[in-house]
Amino acid sequence: MDLETILKDRSSGQSKIIRMTIELLKKTKKKSERIEICKKVYSVHKAMAGLKWLLKQIEEGKAVSEIEAKIDEMDERCVKNLEKIVEGKVVATISRSHIVEKALLKAKHVIVLESTPGREGLEMARFLRGRGLLATTFPDSAISYAVRACDVVVVGADAVLEDAFINKTGTLPLALTAKHFSKEFYVTCPSYKFAEVEFKEAVELSFSEEMLFELIPKNLVTKFVTE
Repeated sequence: MDLETILKDRSSGQSKIIRMTIELLKKTKKKSERIEICKKVYSVHKAMAGLKWLLKQIEEGKAVSEIEAKIDEMDERCVKNLEKIVEGKVVATISRSHIVEKALLKAKHVIVLESTPGREGLEMARFLRGRGLLATTFPDSAISYAVRACDVVVVGADAVLEDAFINKTGTLPLALTAKHFSKEFYVTCPSYKFAEVEFKEAVELSFSEEMLFELIPKNLVTKFVTE
C-alpha cells in the first residue's frame, strides 16, 4: 500500500481508507512522517471524521498497534449491534460501508442502490453475492422502489455532527424516502467518526470541490448504531 493509492481512492468507504492508512503507518518509523501522512490523507478525504481522529491519536504519540486494536474493537461491536437489527430482514442501502456490509451478511436480502458516480453499491453487491447472500442492485433513480421493497434502511456515515451526519451523495433522498414510506432508517458508525462542530465548516468547503458527500439531518434517523 502506498500513499498515492490512498489519496486517489474515491470508491472505498472510510473504514477501508483508515485501514489502508494504518498499514502505511506501520511501515513508517518516525512520528513526524506518520503525522505528515495522516495530514495528507485527511486533506483529500475531508468528510471522513475518523481520519481526523486518527491524526490526533498519532500526534498524541499512540502506537499504531494500539490504535489498530482500538479500531478493531469498535468496528466489531458496531457490526454485532447492527446484525441484531438486520438479521432475517430485507434491507436497502447505498454506497459501501465495510462495517455495514459485514453485518448485512445476516440479512435475508439486500437491495443496494448503485451510488453514482462511483457506483460503490455495485462493489458491495458483489461482496455480498460472493458470500452467498441475495443482493439486488437498483439505479439511484429507483430509490422509491428499493425502499418500498425493504423492511429497513441501513447506511454508514463518514462523520456525525451535532445536528446531522455526513455520507455519500444520495443518502439524503434515501432518508427522505424512508420517512415517506414509514421505514426505519439506521445509521451505523463507530464513535471515532463523531466530529466536533467546527468540522462541518471544513467539510462544506470540500463539498464544493467534489460534490460526493452531503449533510443529512439527524431527525431523519431512527437510531445511530455505534459500539
